[in-house]
Amino acid sequence: MGRIFIPHDQEFPRSAEVVIIGGGILGAATAFYASKEGLDVVVLEMREGLATLTTAASEECFRAQFSEPENVAMMLASIRVFEHFAEVVGLPGYDIGLHQQGYLFLSDHPDAPQVLQERVAHQRRIGLEDVEFLDGEEVRRRFPWVAPGVTAATFRAKDGWLSAHEVTYGFAKASQARFLLRTKALRILQDAQGVSGVETSRGTISTRTAIIAAGPFSGVVARSAGLDLPLTTIRRQKVVVAPDPAIPQDAPMTIDAYSGAYWRPEVGGAALGWAIPEEPSEPSERVPADWTFPPMVLEEVARLAPFWNEVAARLTRGSVFLSAGHYTMTPDSKPILGPSPLPGLYLNVGYSGHGVMGAPEGSRQVVEMLMGRMDAASNPFSLHRFQKPAAALSQERMVL
Repeated sequence: MGRIFIPHDQEFPRSAEVVIIGGGILGAATAFYASKEGLDVVVLEMREGLATLTTAASEECFRAQFSEPENVAMMLASIRVFEHFAEVVGLPGYDIGLHQQGYLFLSDHPDAPQVLQERVAHQRRIGLEDVEFLDGEEVRRRFPWVAPGVTAATFRAKDGWLSAHEVTYGFAKASQARFLLRTKALRILQDAQGVSGVETSRGTISTRTAIIAAGPFSGVVARSAGLDLPLTTIRRQKVVVAPDPAIPQDAPMTIDAYSGAYWRPEVGGAALGWAIPEEPSEPSERVPADWTFPPMVLEEVARLAPFWNEVAARLTRGSVFLSAGHYTMTPDSKPILGPSPLPGLYLNVGYSGHGVMGAPEGSRQVVEMLMGRMDAASNPFSLHRFQKPAAALSQERMVL
């Protein structure tokens, strides 16, 4: 059983086989898979508790509707873990608040039927066999609250959302790792062989293997080892509204396929968001939110789901809750997993907003590489892919 504690001097570990930097969902998942291999694992978390920064700010959703085969494969594997979580981690009856109510991408554009039909055909070719194309009439038959102007949608019933907090603590409790709270990683130490230790705010831990899973602070940690990762942090905001009878609680995660504005049910109310363009900003534990954001996202989602106009008319300041966090982005919006140029330093970073949904399989793959069971040639998320010409990366980003 994993131990989560603030270490006193006598309890502080002076050595470990693996030191994981970051106590969010990625760090906890990595600790679970690494300790299953019999490794002595220490996780460093600078804050008061696990999963209190980026993980807590997420929409806690998961989907397999991607257009790259490697992303589809990763998310399908992660979803299987979520579906059988208590069994996977060996905690009978453990509840992660799983809601498989689907993901609905919809649009009112005239060309949406062709575009979305082609997207579904492509996704089926790369292994996502249960994604559906819905024409406008079928969308409204299944989801009567959809606007009359919606022309088409895609839907996958097994997508959904969960409690990222419970998943994180489930992985942590089921591991054999030690989770050190209020313990900040200051520097990755190295010698002629590679990683030699991690200097923390409480002392130095000797190790030959370190894994960075520090969310928006991953680039900062990597630079302490002389490694400049292609990561940028971008603010993303989240709105939660209080319960309202007009919000359909059986609805799926609903996304405008063109603008990206989205909403989903949340305990009688709803959670909403929109990845509007923002300039990169420095990673921070306190990401400021902007109160001009809630009316913007409410107006956008109401176009395709008109009941939001009714809900918005009843909202008060006390029934709207706004927060913000950072996406850690890579140039192609896919994570960086596996070994770095520094021997002994591994990366589990850069999920570009998909960290909760990718955490189980991405973390498992990092440990597979650590154990030597997965080589670089079979790793589509390797850091080395950024040695490709810029034109090739640009083409990858164009895939929906």
